[in-house]
Amino acid sequence: MKNINAVLFDMDGTLIDSEYFYFSNWAPILLSDYGLDITFEDWIRDFAGHTLQDNVEMLKERYNLQVDAEDLWFSTRASYARANMKTIRLMPHAKDLLEMVKERGITMGLVTSSYNTTVQTVLGEHQLLDYFSFFVTRELVEQPKPNPEPYLLAVNKLNIPKEEIVVIEDTSTGCTSAKNAGLYCIAVTKQEVERKRLSHADVILNDLAEVKNSLL
Repeated sequence: MKNINAVLFDMDGTLIDSEYFYFSNWAPILLSDYGLDITFEDWIRDFAGHTLQDNVEMLKERYNLQVDAEDLWFSTRASYARANMKTIRLMPHAKDLLEMVKERGITMGLVTSSYNTTVQTVLGEHQLLDYFSFFVTRELVEQPKPNPEPYLLAVNKLNIPKEEIVVIEDTSTGCTSAKNAGLYCIAVTKQEVERKRLSHADVILNDLAEVKNSLL
């Protein structure tokens, strides 16, 4: 793309290596409370990139489990607190990419299905908050990804033509949200199960180093 004036980043699985953290906290709860034993591959295929409510509905429909969303919310949040989200690592090349975009004077926003407390905790630990002009978090939208609402809200905040905006995502859910908002989407993942679902992305790359080269 030419004339890029804004880049919108997803967070989980894109900038931070959080999916195994979430899996390692959910899996014991699903096993002890609901008798469901899942693998990390199951997590990537069925859970990653979705909101808690979406995952609750999936568990009810696919596994015929009687899951209470409020109970699961409290259980997972308590587990996150014990596990310490500050230990979540950045994805390889994340800071280099952010620094390059910043040096070029391109506006950056974060569009995530996570809550603001998670953004502040994890990105704050890595001193990345100041790279972003704004954050679109779960509590700011009625309809999260894959609905286009999060990215449409970001477009309104930017006041930049859509053709000058690039989105960086790692899941089909996020890419669907971006594309339905009329935006150019670069998908970045090495997960084969996810790559097969990303045919609607404009480009599919392996890591953020490739994203950096693409934006150059």
